[in-house]
Amino acid sequence: MSVIKQFDIVYDGAPATVTEHGLKSGRVFRIEFSKRALLPLIITVAHDEDDKKFWTSIPEGRQALAEEVGKLVASYLRSNIQICVTTTDKKSPVPSLFD
Repeated sequence: MSVIKQFDIVYDGAPATVTEHGLKSGRVFRIEFSKRALLPLIITVAHDEDDKKFWTSIPEGRQALAEEVGKLVASYLRSNIQICVTTTDKKSPVPSLFD
């Protein structure tokens, strides 16, 4: 299981560290809460019978927390998307469709 990235979110007014791991079949997120009352949580995106995505805990049993924290993880990932653009100089003497 390879670590893809690590970042912090705020859950219930306290920081939590998220580590994203890559697997063959997808990715999982391990969340370590700074509040001692909460044990670490592992979550992933699953699909229901209608192919609708939802956050779930691994192992199952902490579904409500997985849904709450999953939304925070998704929000962080969406707001930190990096776009890469590559430009090149025209090298061909033949006119292109865009000339």
